[in-house]
Amino acid sequence: MNDLEAQIRDTLRRHEGEAPLFDASDARHASRRTRRRQILNVAALGIGALALTMGLVAGIGGLLRADPGPTVLHQPPSVVSPTPSDASDVHQWPSTSRNAPGLYSWDGPPYGDSYHLEGFMHNGYGSGDVEIRIDIGSADLTFDNGSTAVTIAGHDAIYRRTVGGRETWIVPIDGTTIVIELRAKPGTSPADLADAHAIIGSMRTEPQDNHLGFRLVFTLTTNDWDSG
Repeated sequence: MNDLEAQIRDTLRRHEGEAPLFDASDARHASRRTRRRQILNVAALGIGALALTMGLVAGIGGLLRADPGPTVLHQPPSVVSPTPSDASDVHQWPSTSRNAPGLYSWDGPPYGDSYHLEGFMHNGYGSGDVEIRIDIGSADLTFDNGSTAVTIAGHDAIYRRTVGGRETWIVPIDGTTIVIELRAKPGTSPADLADAHAIIGSMRTEPQDNHLGFRLVFTLTTNDWDSG
């Protein structure tokens, strides 16, 4: 045994009865610190995993945005071909008697007839103050101070209002100029005017095997209307 080993043994014998370096409270504090470090480690791992997941999601989203796939082009309303109505659902031009609410159509004048009265109807079973005419006219689409650009039956049109309560819509459709007139007597009620405007606003074109190549389909919501 060398001198250094002898000194160590002598020191241990002298301090053999003394209190330990750490008491129970020190042990508890150490245990708490150990658990705290473990919790922080777990939290750090969780945050790291969440950041990695978010990075992957952002990367995938960027790839998806970079490749949107084929572009779908939507046709403008004026050239979209509407789905034809069931023939049994659409009546022809209103008859001279009372007509029930429903779908009706204007199919144009007979062959060789440039002006006709078949496109004339009025609320004869109501006040009789309003009438609507649909005819073929000239392609007079010149704007003046009383003209406004509007859309009728899915087509660009010109609207004019003249003295005497007459309103006119000029609508070019597939090479044919359609003229729609609304005539109202002085003192016509707002309800009757609203009904007539609703009929004109409901108009749409459908392909049809006739000399025009289309027909105008519109809706009557009351049973006040007949034809002249």
